[in-house]
Amino acid sequence: MRCSQIRKIISPYVDDELTADEKKIFTSHIRECPACKEELEEMQTVHHLFASVERFEAPLGFATRVMARPEETEETGLSLLRRLFVVRPLFLRTVEIAFAFVIMLIGMLSGNILVADRTPGTHATIQETFSLDLFEAAPPDSIGGVYMKLAGTTYER
Repeated sequence: MRCSQIRKIISPYVDDELTADEKKIFTSHIRECPACKEELEEMQTVHHLFASVERFEAPLGFATRVMARPEETEETGLSLLRRLFVVRPLFLRTVEIAFAFVIMLIGMLSGNILVADRTPGTHATIQETFSLDLFEAAPPDSIGGVYMKLAGTTYER
């Protein structure tokens, strides 16, 4: 057997779960391969560590409390969603919506100021404001050409 196959059966060997034939093959490989022998020794050390640990009895009702935990977690997750989206006072929801509208209004006003600064003294139409000089030489079947058709402009300057 190869080292990769032997390493897969080290744990069953330590736990005495191998058949007699498998044990013979395993021990013959371990005698010849120092790397696998070292791996076996490490596994045996860990096994002895866990085997020598003092065992404690779980408190009465421990399993019941542990099994009840997932249900509590699901309920608290739902209650968190309810608190965030459903069980807020109408006043708070109204304030949140008003705040969102104020932010959008500020954005639109600042956008208008930026557009007005680009074309001083004249009122630009939407088509002039958003004309894309980049697409003026675009073929009719391209994205630029479709934009030009929708905007109602021509390819000429």
